[in-house]
Amino acid sequence: MSKKLLFFYFFIFSVTGTFAQNLHSHANAASIGNEANSTTGWSGTGNITSSTTNPFQGTYAISLVATQGNASSGRDMSYTFNAVVGQVYNISIWARQGNLANSPAFANWTGFAGFATTTINSPTWTEYTWSLTATNANPVISVYSSPRSGSQAGNQVLIDAVSITTPNSDTEAPTAVVVSSSNTTMNGTQLSWTASTDNVGVVNYEVFQNGNSIANTGTTTGLNVTGLSPGTSYNFTVVARDAAGNSSSLSNVETINTIGDGQAPTAVVVSSSNTTSTGTQLSWTASTDNVGVVNYEVFQDGNSIANTGTTTGFIVTGLTPSTSYNFTVVAEDAAGNLSPVSNIETINTLSPPDTQAPTAVVLSSSNTTTTSTELSWTASTDNVGVVNYEVFRNGNSIANTGTTTGLSVTGLAPSTSYNFTVVAEDAAGNLSPSSNILSVTTDGVPDNESPTAVIVSSSNTTSTGTQLSWTASTDNVGVVNYEVFQDGNSIANTGTTTGFNVSGLVPSTSYDFTVVAEDAAGNLSPVSNTETVVTSVGNGIVDYTSENANIETVDWTARDLFADRNIGIGTTDTQGYRLAVAGNVIAEGVKVELQGNWPDFVFENGFDLMDLWKVRAFIAEHGHLPNIPSAEEVQKEGIDLGQMNAKLLQKIEELTLYILSQQNEIEILKKENSQINDILKRIEELEKGQQKR
Repeated sequence: MSKKLLFFYFFIFSVTGTFAQNLHSHANAASIGNEANSTTGWSGTGNITSSTTNPFQGTYAISLVATQGNASSGRDMSYTFNAVVGQVYNISIWARQGNLANSPAFANWTGFAGFATTTINSPTWTEYTWSLTATNANPVISVYSSPRSGSQAGNQVLIDAVSITTPNSDTEAPTAVVVSSSNTTMNGTQLSWTASTDNVGVVNYEVFQNGNSIANTGTTTGLNVTGLSPGTSYNFTVVARDAAGNSSSLSNVETINTIGDGQAPTAVVVSSSNTTSTGTQLSWTASTDNVGVVNYEVFQDGNSIANTGTTTGFIVTGLTPSTSYNFTVVAEDAAGNLSPVSNIETINTLSPPDTQAPTAVVLSSSNTTTTSTELSWTASTDNVGVVNYEVFRNGNSIANTGTTTGLSVTGLAPSTSYNFTVVAEDAAGNLSPSSNILSVTTDGVPDNESPTAVIVSSSNTTSTGTQLSWTASTDNVGVVNYEVFQDGNSIANTGTTTGFNVSGLVPSTSYDFTVVAEDAAGNLSPVSNTETVVTSVGNGIVDYTSENANIETVDWTARDLFADRNIGIGTTDTQGYRLAVAGNVIAEGVKVELQGNWPDFVFENGFDLMDLWKVRAFIAEHGHLPNIPSAEEVQKEGIDLGQMNAKLLQKIEELTLYILSQQNEIEILKKENSQINDILKRIEELEKGQQKR
């Protein structure tokens, strides 16, 4: 101990002294001889204030806080003094890091030779000294709260006790002090000492415990020492120091003996909560002691796993799932007395968490009306069990059905398309991939309003024809067809065309024409006015009679032609058909009235759509599509236009179902591909992180 004190004493006196007149002359919070609640003399781009929080000496210190981050300004302060070029100056500044520390430093000084950046790397007060030669009559001292790179608003540094002097001006040491103690307890004592005198002024008292420095009190002549052990002897000494760094002789040695502690703390009661598969939360009642508990030691199955200090709780991690553990706690006071062992708290960790997601479902609909539809889906499978299905409409959640695999959706708008999806969820919160996207279009509102009647007129009437035209009909939705009647018999459907060229009339004959409009819902307008047309006299064409019916030199016209049996044109073999034509037929329209079902049954639930592989096998074996006649059959028997159109439409509708099925599979694959891409990106990021390490 005596060697340490002698070394310290020699070191203090070997340090070059500082000028008795401190050139840091402004009255401010960092001045030694004229401390004031101000920052006079210091300026810069940071927030510079006087601080009363833990100053090194006196009442104040100067605080510098960065006002902006990642910038070349907003983080510095400087002090300028008058100097003699070529003169050596001893500079002493006490500094510490602030609340938000980011490598503060003394940097970018100007007007000095030999200065190097000095980092302020301690949260406690530390003295920084330089002996520098002035190269400018107005040198500048600069302090930075943070480096330019990584700076952020709020970075803080504090300085105090700034001294700027020339060498060897003040060599007189302060006088030694006399130390005494009082109020000694088991773990502390109260030191006080007489004030030291000096030709300039004492700026600090350093306190030593068993030869080791434990505190700098500034100009305060006392120190409350804590953290001592009960029943132990300690030696305390004090050294005074002036602004020039001159140290007083060592004070007297004040020996104290702390009071012994033989009483153990009380036992605690341990409990647990929030137990998982790999951890648990321990807590316990506070132990009481005549002096004070300083630590709790936690044991797991008899082995020490933690010392929590005065904290009455501990989070245990790294446990094995589905395993039993015993925990106990022992309290300890400052004298090392141990409490009795607590109760044994037994916990059982949970089983491993469920991370497996349910499988995706397949969604379908039925019974769609103008305002509703009936959704149903296949059941999802899971390693534990599905507890809920969430239904989404156009991406927004509309229902949670629990374990029910269906939902009646109501409140829809007529004639509107909606996209539905379903996601399954298990008890652990794992979500399945989204189902197929099911598009449902609601029915339109029934249209019961008829179109208005039209007005028919005729023009360009000849011996065999006339040109009809009519006004357009109006409708709440829209007219889709006009049907033309000749003497009460339908002769044409013109779609949305408001005119029709009538041909094949008999010369010198009167005809009555009417028109009826029809909308998309099948509503019919009232019958139009009757437009009566009389054809003109023919040119060489005579009316049909039984006498001239079969004369090759006579062409004839007839208003109506009725046959009890069959008619052959260009052929006498009608093959049992009512009309047989040997040659081509041209007509403005052909209407086929089917006796069988139109093939919309393909879209009904329960339709057995042949698998594509079966279609491929059928084509390979027969050379044509199923339910379609072969070329040989067509050549031999011909085709029925109505039935053939129905068969072709059925194939188109079956093709539509195949396309929709493939589209659904594409959507699922796209989603799975997106998930795989996300996983690959995360793997790449992890690999990049490992490479950086």
